[in-house]
Amino acid sequence: MQPPTTYCETTLVYARGMARESVPVRIYNGRVESDLDFHESGFVRLDHHSAVTDWSDEGHVAEVHRPEVAALAKALTGCDHAVAYMPLIRSPDAARTHPDYAPIQFVHSDFTEDYGRMVRDGNRAYRAFIEPLLTEAGLSHAELSNARDIALIQFWRNTGHEHPDFPLAFCDARTSPRSDLGTFVVPEYGGQRLEFETFYAQGAQGARRHKWYTFPRLNRDEVIAFRTYDSRLAAQGMPFWTLHSAFRDPTAGDEAPQRESVEMRVLCLFE
Repeated sequence: MQPPTTYCETTLVYARGMARESVPVRIYNGRVESDLDFHESGFVRLDHHSAVTDWSDEGHVAEVHRPEVAALAKALTGCDHAVAYMPLIRSPDAARTHPDYAPIQFVHSDFTEDYGRMVRDGNRAYRAFIEPLLTEAGLSHAELSNARDIALIQFWRNTGHEHPDFPLAFCDARTSPRSDLGTFVVPEYGGQRLEFETFYAQGAQGARRHKWYTFPRLNRDEVIAFRTYDSRLAAQGMPFWTLHSAFRDPTAGDEAPQRESVEMRVLCLFE
């Protein structure tokens, strides 16, 4: 097996106790790596042409792209039902409206083991968020609660310049054991009360074993699918998380265009 091809050396922001620290890391080129597999590594690059014509129009993206990513999630996972969340658009304009919509420069994975309990529990704050999406998909909260297994897949698409300032890097799940991760509760995000628990990664010691990848010069006809929850893997004590973070790309130069991207989350139900 050939050694992985280095894309760049940079820093990522890890937790250090209750503080944060910038840790030097090497990021490999995922485009030329043959050892990556969605089920093992937690992420995969897919070719996908979308019918979206304006990626800055949230309403248009929601109408056109949600059915597209639901179909992608079904094809990728074999799930029986796919419930697409509303789009999350990250851009300079969006970040001026709400700071949460700037690229997240902190090593994290969006959900912990608590995600499964949270979405099934009708008494949690998250129900107010998920219930309308279930209803739109023709599903009840009881069907979600009674599903044999659930998973959450995220789809990340670069919609701006192909060589932006802060692209996204993904950590091979096989190199990030649960012992490297801590948890904290996010009370709200983007102005919505959600109260979800998320993973963060502790600093230099864990970073030495983490293997990071990016996919240089992504265009609008490509999407990165990555896993942030899977009840089957959680039950087996296997990695269901995918650590990820925006990073300063030193190859893009000081005048690099600011990143523009769209994130879509899809809740997958298995009967």
